[in-house]
Amino acid sequence: MEIRHLEYFVAVVQSGSILQAAKKLNLSQPPLSVAMKQLEKELHAPLFLRGSRSIQLTDAGRLFYQRAQTILAMTEGTCREIQSYAQGIQGTLRLGAVSSSGASLLNHRLLLFHKIYPNIHYEIMEGNTFQQLEFLERGLIDLALVRTPFQKDGIERLPLDQDCLAAVCHQDHSFFAKNKITLSQLDGKPLIYYRRFASLIQQECEKAGFIPRTLCLNDDARTSMQWAQAGLGIAIVPISAISSMDSRSLKIYPIENEQLITQTCLIWMKNRPLPQVAYRFLETVQKEKTANDTYCKYSADPVKFQDEKILGNTPN
Repeated sequence: MEIRHLEYFVAVVQSGSILQAAKKLNLSQPPLSVAMKQLEKELHAPLFLRGSRSIQLTDAGRLFYQRAQTILAMTEGTCREIQSYAQGIQGTLRLGAVSSSGASLLNHRLLLFHKIYPNIHYEIMEGNTFQQLEFLERGLIDLALVRTPFQKDGIERLPLDQDCLAAVCHQDHSFFAKNKITLSQLDGKPLIYYRRFASLIQQECEKAGFIPRTLCLNDDARTSMQWAQAGLGIAIVPISAISSMDSRSLKIYPIENEQLITQTCLIWMKNRPLPQVAYRFLETVQKEKTANDTYCKYSADPVKFQDEKILGNTPN
């Protein structure tokens, strides 16, 4: 089985048809069709359902698509790693980041890494946590900076900053007299928050004796704060995410609740070799983290996260 046949197969699946894949690969359609039939013959299994205008995969085809993506990602990663060794510490760091973690990324870590390795280039893919998990699984990025909570098997993680949630509203619609608030003070207020924070927020509100009045669910801290900035309601966002926007027109109230805490993490695929550049970034972040453990300064009883030994097999 040749690598190019895997590339052809993935292109066919992603393009939706052999004709479109042939155009993308700068091939004529007949040779690509022959290559797919040869692949099926070699695997002793049909990969496509015939007779459809668009590509439909069999169960074997769906499994092979996942494996082909993994093999291609590992092949590409190996090539990049060998090139890094040949060229010294150079190359490209492919990093994913959620919008609310920009401050966590740029606060010391990336600046320190860039100072140590000035010849590294960067490819940043932005999206919410679920998109970052998908990017990782597909091999489009090597590491992702995401925010808890999330559930995903086969993921390694390095916990970073602990962050409490805050209520944010337009300064002309200030709802509270003090700088900090309790969750019960949000009773009856129009709330705007992350969709994946919904269960946690609703659970804690019920513990406080009320059902939250949800105005808007969304998937981005910037959306929540833009709605708050427009005076539509109160956004509930990680407090560090506020630094990504002009907050001069906003009032910010940290919420005193030990359960309403989130955390940024660096994550990567457990059973997929990382390129040398990604290992070096993990190494730099781990050292910085050990020297500067981060607390949630707004929680009632800050918790110090213990360092995790994750780089025992890091290549020299």
